[in-house]
Amino acid sequence: MLSPTLGSIESLYGKLEREAYRAIHSASKVHQADHFFNFCVTAHAMRDYFLERIGKTARSERREYHEEWRNHPLLIAVGEIANSSKHFVLRYPSGLPKAPKTRNVSARKSSVIDIYAASDGRLVIKRRPAPTIEVTLEDGRRFALHAFMRDVLAFWREFLPAHSIKVGRQSLAQLQGRTSKSKMDR
Repeated sequence: MLSPTLGSIESLYGKLEREAYRAIHSASKVHQADHFFNFCVTAHAMRDYFLERIGKTARSERREYHEEWRNHPLLIAVGEIANSSKHFVLRYPSGLPKAPKTRNVSARKSSVIDIYAASDGRLVIKRRPAPTIEVTLEDGRRFALHAFMRDVLAFWREFLPAHSIKVGRQSLAQLQGRTSKSKMDR
């Protein structure tokens, strides 16, 4: 194995959660785009990890799963974002350029609300600007960054247990990298 930390679908799912956390909490639009790209690559790789886990290695054995995934607009977008970023352009197996089904991915300006307790005990609420990314699917639905990643994570949290694979959620400390060992590291 060439990856020292991603030896299972459970650990890959953990990376998916961490990339979502990093993207959502990034104050830099460049870093946010980097983490979003990593999120999409990781989410797309979940398919391969799943198929390996259940022992479906022949093309004919994989067909039913690929058909299901090809009918899920969020997974289509994840694959197109991952592959177009990785390969610069989407192509058919023949080598001809392929138009993406996903309509658009664009950087946007947004705001977030910070809530904290002041030294005198008052609750302080402050709005501040923040970058975001918007994904427009083939059917025209638009997803803000957090909603897109939340729904992709939810897909895998439902899909995997339906195939007898349990994935745990990470604590905030684990998402932030403040703990040295998570359940996935054991």
